Amino acid sequence: MIIIGNLINSCQKKIEEAFLQRQDEIIRQLALDQKKAGCSYLNVFAGTLGEKEKEGLAWAISLIQEQVDLPVSINSFRLEVLSEALKVYRGRALLNALSGKKDDLEEIIPLIYQFRPKVVVSCLDDDGLPDTPAKTVEIADKILNRLFATVPDLSSEDVYLEPVIQPLSLFPQSASLFLQSVLMIRKRFPGFKIIANLENVSYGLPKKKYINHAFLSNVIGHGVEVIIADPLQPEFWPVVIISEFINDHPGASEKFQAWAKSSSDEG
Repeated sequence: MIIIGNLINSCQKKIEEAFLQRQDEIIRQLALDQKKAGCSYLNVFAGTLGEKEKEGLAWAISLIQEQVDLPVSINSFRLEVLSEALKVYRGRALLNALSGKKDDLEEIIPLIYQFRPKVVVSCLDDDGLPDTPAKTVEIADKILNRLFATVPDLSSEDVYLEPVIQPLSLFPQSASLFLQSVLMIRKRFPGFKIIANLENVSYGLPKKKYINHAFLSNVIGHGVEVIIADPLQPEFWPVVIISEFINDHPGASEKFQAWAKSSSDEG
């Protein structure tokens, strides 16, 4: 599994304050904690900062790269913010900003051509979120055709497909739609990894931890290989390890046995 830690996110008031007050130590510690937890990437979002977003995101990226050697997932809705972030980034980033919206296709893809990051493709367009798995696949196909026509040296390994999950509190059928979409995407686009944002599904609901864990187990069982999540959430990693073991992922049995041996839980 590829886990993208999502704790350096200005949607959390404490983190927004850290961005605004340039509290270096908070950002550095979160980067270190998420690396120690086992993350493969760190997602960084400063979208609540308004006019200060561009400067704040570039600042955080520089701090993270000083602190840890993990690649960064750059997340913004604004072209000028993404451009500045990619300029200051050392190495190859993961760009979490491309969808099927007309503006994204016209503006973000040239940015991808210029900087050659890896890419998260969000399966939505100007009509909003798709309401069927077939529509999700149709949008993904449109984006990929445009992307690879412009940046032909990208490979399927460079692109993560995201059938966007909506909150269950607003759309009770959203998890089922997501899982059906995953199966259809895997069939239509073999070789591409699928990504799920675990934070979205439980938004606005009580008992978030249990919802997230149940959903996490399901998405792993359906073949999702990349997860955006809070990696410090209690029991997060045991759910990952056990789900991989149940679904017979390569190396999962050994990983499970090692975890079970080292765990202090007598259950």
